Amino acid sequence: MGTTAISDHSAFWKQTISIDLDTGERLVLRSPQDALYALVSDWPVNGGVHQQRAIDFCRAWLAGRMPAETVRQAFILAALEAGVTINDDEDGAEAAVVNPPV
Repeated sequence: MGTTAISDHSAFWKQTISIDLDTGERLVLRSPQDALYALVSDWPVNGGVHQQRAIDFCRAWLAGRMPAETVRQAFILAALEAGVTINDDEDGAEAAVVNPPV
């Protein structure tokens, strides 16, 4: 299976996501673990469909059933849904090309 098993809890995203909260605070998220924390404790809008899906994806990742990059895409959708500003540290093209499986 190689060294990149999806159950590896030290797995970080290839590209971090930084978000701006209503408080003016900027969070830099490096992994599904960071995303789960943000979704549960710092999220401005609760009860969104994508928020719940992203939380489920984070938990599935923790259980070794979901690739980190899939969780990253789900998190971006949740951020868009909640109106959370995403600051892509790279070129920003990646965030615009999110096509989640329906």
